[in-house]
Formats: sequence, structure tokens, C-alpha cells
Amino acid sequence: MNSLSRLTLLPLLCIGAAVLADDKPKLSPADIAAGLLSVKIDGMQDLPITGLKMIKTGDKVVFMSTNGRFALYGGKLLDVWTQQEIKDLPDIDRIANRIDLSRMKLNIDDLGPVTVGHGKDTVLIFIDPRCPYCGKVMKDLQALHDRYTFKLVMVPILGQESQNIVVQLACQLASHDKQVQDTIRQRLLEQDFAGLPTDNPAQCNKEPLQRAIVTAKLFGLPGVPYLVAPDGRTNSGAPESLFDWLENKPAVLQAQPKSDKTDKKP
Repeated sequence: MNSLSRLTLLPLLCIGAAVLADDKPKLSPADIAAGLLSVKIDGMQDLPITGLKMIKTGDKVVFMSTNGRFALYGGKLLDVWTQQEIKDLPDIDRIANRIDLSRMKLNIDDLGPVTVGHGKDTVLIFIDPRCPYCGKVMKDLQALHDRYTFKLVMVPILGQESQNIVVQLACQLASHDKQVQDTIRQRLLEQDFAGLPTDNPAQCNKEPLQRAIVTAKLFGLPGVPYLVAPDGRTNSGAPESLFDWLENKPAVLQAQPKSDKTDKKP
């Protein structure tokens, strides 16, 4: 899928867009984070520290996480995505270990999701259609469609066959035909992909799929399924009890997650 291979450069661009452009005294964390704008980067170098880069622009130096989320500037550690300062241990769980989609202003529908359920609270789930643990989550969520709205975002991480399936399903979803979307939803939930064409569609809007892949890279998915709860908690793998995990019951949080992992990234 050559049209998607160029997307591997985009996380780097996200980092470049997070360099501080203006230095003003006594700024709040939100003001500082809001000032992380795209500017000319004079230099960038990986540090011998996992997941940290040093970025220089003019006379300013910013230390940033590889995905562009966390920035160390002027003695402050900032969550750029949510424009909040991390300054105490409880902030790690409250801010850093969560993905606050509302603060990020991320519109999940821009990622071309398959929607299941109609509950008040929204759950984002990244899946590969061929992943067996994703199949478990999709089976479990069907009993919760009155309580939650599940947004299933497809990312092809399990090889060429997954890549073909995701492209075919994503292109059909882009037609906005309700009957087609209902069929795709059922196929995905049952992991029934028999008879799908093997060639890429001649005409297809791949933008939602491209956004989904970029977002998956930005979030640093370690495997699939990858869940983001309504309160921002994340889980890599299929929870033993999806309902208990969504309800944040401590016993489930201690369970060992299961996931499909691969050296092939989305």
C-alpha cells in the first residue's frame, strides 16, 4: 500500500509542529502549550534516552517525547495534547497515562470508524480485522451497545492480508450508504471477510484511513486491540471483562492484558 507508506513521516512533522515559537514571562501551562507552533527547526537530535528528542530553534531548546506529546521547557513538563502541566506524581495517572480526546479536539469520525451501539459514553477501539483478541472485544461489546457507543477504527498491522481487508472495508464505508455500512459493520463484528476483492479499488477516499494510521502512530500503539475509555484510560489488549474495565473496577485493572503484537507498525 504505497499510498500509505509516506505516512510514517508524519509523526516527525507532529514533533516539528511542537516547537516553542515565542517566549513570554509568567505564562500558564495552557499558554505555553498553545505556543507550541510550527517553526523552522535549526536542529534535531536523538538523545541516548529512550523516547526523547532535543529540538533547537533559534536560541530556544525544547526536549520532547518522540510522539510530540510531552515537552520539557523552562523547567516545566507539559502535556502538549491537553495543554496541562505535569508537576506531581498523581498527575502521571490523571494526565500522562490517559488520552483526553475532548481536550485534544480529536474528532473520531474523521478516522472512518465503524460505529456500534448508541450509549451516552464513547469508547475508541483500534483494531486489526484479523486480530483474534480484537474479535473477543468485538464480541463482548455487543452486550453493551445500550450503555456505550463504540468507535472501531481499523489499522492494518498484521501484514498484507490485513492491509487488503482494511482498504476494502474502508473504501466501502466511505460510500456513506447506510445499507453498505450495516453490511461492513456485521462483517467486521463477525470477522467474515470471504469474497472481498484482492485489488485496491480504483476510486476510493483513503483520507479517513490515512488519518487513522497517523493517529495510531501518534498514540504509539503497542498492539491491538487498543482501547480508550470515556475517562481517558487506555488498555492494550482484550480485557478479561470489557464491562468491568470500562467501569474501572480495580480487580480488572490488575489483570494481564492480551494483545496481538507485531514488528510491523500501522
